[in-house]
Amino acid sequence: MRNLKKTYEGWALITGASSGIGKEMARELAKQKFDLVLVARNEDALEQLAQELVSKHGVQTRVIPLDLVQDGAPQSLHARVSDIDVGLLVASAGIDEMGPFLDKDYAALRRMLRLNVDAPSELAHLFGRNMATQPKQGKKRSGIILVSSLFAYQGIPNFAVYAATKAYVLTLGEALTAEMKKNRIDVLTLSPGLTATPFAAGLKLNAARLPMIPQRPNSVARVGLRNLGRKMSVVSGPLNKFYAWENRLIPRSWPVNLFGFLIGHAMKSYQRRQAKLNKANKARA
Repeated sequence: MRNLKKTYEGWALITGASSGIGKEMARELAKQKFDLVLVARNEDALEQLAQELVSKHGVQTRVIPLDLVQDGAPQSLHARVSDIDVGLLVASAGIDEMGPFLDKDYAALRRMLRLNVDAPSELAHLFGRNMATQPKQGKKRSGIILVSSLFAYQGIPNFAVYAATKAYVLTLGEALTAEMKKNRIDVLTLSPGLTATPFAAGLKLNAARLPMIPQRPNSVARVGLRNLGRKMSVVSGPLNKFYAWENRLIPRSWPVNLFGFLIGHAMKSYQRRQAKLNKANKARA
């Protein structure tokens, strides 16, 4: 991978750094000697990661346990790093709420909207303003990576609001790529497909029933970092790229209905498996 230190200066701030793609982003950037601000709710996991990165790579770290859903959280985060120059922002934090739209508690959907939509928007605005005014040495630049999803490319039944939030992130990121170029800020939107993370492991569906190949989070992180400053948006994985770009060639209703069928089948498979496990546990009791 190219050395991003040659292009970007300052600290890197990563939200969702306690696990999954955000954690692997932190590891990859630490290898390149970026000092890191690590943000997530799980303080213990952040402290363990910080110790690992300091020990292996000798970088500076700052751990900030924070729930970005809370009122004023993005402004609080911005204020807590006002003494350092943040030259890279990776907005990786996100949650999902799967299931039929009408069955969901709207309070849970509202929480997802705040984390998946409001938080990355406000962070890009707050830190983007700083980046635009920071003096840069020579040809150095600043960078922002927004983590979207393969589900951003069409409506996804049983993930209706989640897919919509990620579509927002994709559209926002593409626009900011063009807008912020004049400020020497590179913006990339990274859209992973199914990835082997705790996030995916918690889904109540049988992922084996989906025609997707789970990616490793470190592979996804490398795709994002490798393409920062080179592309407007990137989908990780060849099969995922096919799913994303087929929408340009066929009616939009086709992939919506297809994903609806596949996910519905995977959910039913999960429910059947859980019912069998429950039955077996009762028999042993």
